[in-house]
Formats: sequence, structure tokens, C-alpha cells
Amino acid sequence: MANPGLILLAQAEGRGEVSLLKRAQSLGFPVAETWVVGLWEEFARLNNLPERIERLFQGVFGVRIDEERLLLAAEEAERAVRESYLLPERAEAFLETLKGKGPFLLRQPGEGTHHLAQTPKEALFALKRLWAEVFRVEAILERHPLLFPPSVPVLVQALGIPGEDTVPEAQEDPLLSLDLSEALGERVVVFASRGLVLRIESQHGG
Repeated sequence: MANPGLILLAQAEGRGEVSLLKRAQSLGFPVAETWVVGLWEEFARLNNLPERIERLFQGVFGVRIDEERLLLAAEEAERAVRESYLLPERAEAFLETLKGKGPFLLRQPGEGTHHLAQTPKEALFALKRLWAEVFRVEAILERHPLLFPPSVPVLVQALGIPGEDTVPEAQEDPLLSLDLSEALGERVVVFASRGLVLRIESQHGG
């Protein structure tokens, strides 16, 4: 089977929240089964996205930002990402790795907003939507003058409750927050759902 591009949390490299989740897991805290998706660079290269998106934004950023052209370019950039494809063998391996493990939450590290996916196939679609969202106007302006992000890590978290149509929102857990803060030696805030740690926030980022 081809490499699915899904790296188990314990084996993933990363800073910020990825590092916090890894440390919490290694300390025995009930972190949800989590993977870090490492496919953005290959996906972007195979679909020629850097060059295509660069062309879309020509003339947008000058002495002043052309807001109308920015809106149109951002919309087209999001569409370009959504309509692009992973290698077939990569997509197949991605689906096989997640088989039987849904539902899933997908989000970028350090971000609270997420996409819920009931099945591996829905998770694959949600992944592309998250990638497309890096070309929303707000995201573009936040990282300006960098237009094309070299890396877009995404977390895939299995919730372990197959068959349910709704998933309780992750809520701040004061007890887990206190315990993990003491274990790490720094103040963190833990968000959990049904006893599973899904997100960790730190004053240092994440």
C-alpha cells in the first residue's frame, strides 16, 4: 500500500499544539487517536498550484491592495484547490488507513474551528476544504506578503463513536487542564469531548 501521508501523532514532528498533544499522549493523558497529514507539498506540486495561484493574484498587491481583484482571486484560488486531486494511490491509502475509525474531526493545529467527517471519504473531502480555506481573504491578508504557504498541516482525530450523526463539541476541561499544566510545567487549557483530549491551548501558541 502506498504511503497514506497520515503520520501518527507519536511519530509526527511539529511545534505548537502538535508538540503539546504529543507530550500529553506520552504522559498518559487520553488524547484522541490523532494523525498529522503531510500531503500539502506533494498535492500542491502535482497540481501546479503555486504557479496557478500566483497568476491569479497578479496585480492584486501594489501600492494599495485592489480589494475587488483580491476577492475574485481568493475565490478562484479556493476553487482551484477544491478541484485538484491527490495521487489515486495516495487517496486510496488515506482511506484505507482511516477505515472503520470514524467519525473524525479535521482542523489545523492551533485552530478551534473544525470540519466533522463521518467516514474516511468525507474526511478526504474535508481535508481539501481545509486546504482551500488558507486562501480565504482573511487568511491571505494575515500572512501577507507570503501568498502561498509552504506547509499546511492538518490534524485528523478519530472520535471512536461510529454511527453517531452528531458529536458533542469539545469543551474546556478544568481538571484535565490543571493536571496537564502541572505535568508540563506550563499553563495550558485542555478541550475534551467524552473524556478524549481533542485540543490544547497554550499561552506560547497552539
